[in-house]
Amino acid sequence: MAKLMVIGGFLGAGKTTAMIEVAKTLKKIGNTVGLITNDQTDYLVDTQYVENHDLEVTELTGSCFCCNYPGFAECVDKMRQEDFILAEPVGSCTDLVSTIMKPSKEGKAGDLDVLPLSVLVEPGRLKDFMENNTNAFSEGVYYIMDKQMEEADFIVLNKVDTLDAGEKEKLVSYLNEKYPAGRVMEISAREGKGIETWLLAVLSADIATSNAKKMEVVYETYGIAEAEMGWLNAKAEINARDSVNGDTLMSTLGEALKEAVAEEGGEIGHLKLYLDTGKGASKLSCVGVRQSVELDQALGQEMKRGELTINLRAAVDPALLEKYTSEKIEALGESLGFDIENLVIEAFRPGFPNPTYRM
Repeated sequence: MAKLMVIGGFLGAGKTTAMIEVAKTLKKIGNTVGLITNDQTDYLVDTQYVENHDLEVTELTGSCFCCNYPGFAECVDKMRQEDFILAEPVGSCTDLVSTIMKPSKEGKAGDLDVLPLSVLVEPGRLKDFMENNTNAFSEGVYYIMDKQMEEADFIVLNKVDTLDAGEKEKLVSYLNEKYPAGRVMEISAREGKGIETWLLAVLSADIATSNAKKMEVVYETYGIAEAEMGWLNAKAEINARDSVNGDTLMSTLGEALKEAVAEEGGEIGHLKLYLDTGKGASKLSCVGVRQSVELDQALGQEMKRGELTINLRAAVDPALLEKYTSEKIEALGESLGFDIENLVIEAFRPGFPNPTYRM
């Protein structure tokens, strides 16, 4: 029987990278693994990034797992032959125990061993949450984060490589005190550290008593907060007039989009860019206007043609996100010498959460 491991957490927490590292660890010890990604619309960077690591992946787009449980179950069916199924829900979703974990334990997606829910936390976002920094996000968005951590069996502090010992101790102590029912783990998904310890803890836990927390959620607050985020996914073909450095293209565009959000007084939930040339790929990410734009995977070469995918979640009107994305790509094409073909942009606010099940 396949084991289902759901890895939640707010936008920018590093869920996809962590899921990839968990999959690699499981495969090293002889297991087969399938991954499920999720987004509110098409053109998902996460799916391409997982495929680039030679892992089996399927995706549910156009709705979240919670509000389209039958779609989630179909994805599970595609991966049922694997020993482990790793699933990453949309980063702005909460109430996962009631809407995903319990229905799965009740057999709504067929026979599965449902492992404890893990929720990843990004240090910078956690600091803003602790300080109730409404210059970053609203109290409503922090409500979503609070509920995500409250329902977790495992609260996984990611990116500990970015913290000194004192900072890490402060964050871990806070999580232990505020959420005593959750077990706090420490990892650096980017460096592959702490993954085995976390995975062993999950596999050693009692699945009969996990995913059992009954949590009150004010859906009006949840829905309004989720709708504060502008959602943008875009795809375009890049055709260089001569040749262009793909990593320069990515870094310059990432900085330009971050600056545009900052100038609007908004905050980035996450920004992900992915450039695939057929000969290699580059991935870039940013998780806040006060945080750096990071090239997670470098192309390392000049390119003539490539396919660019943009995923941007920010507390900015989606119409403005669409406007700035179009303008920044066009301006960059002029400065670096490339043409943009078949640009498709989808920009919107998420709909009100309406889960299939709530147990």
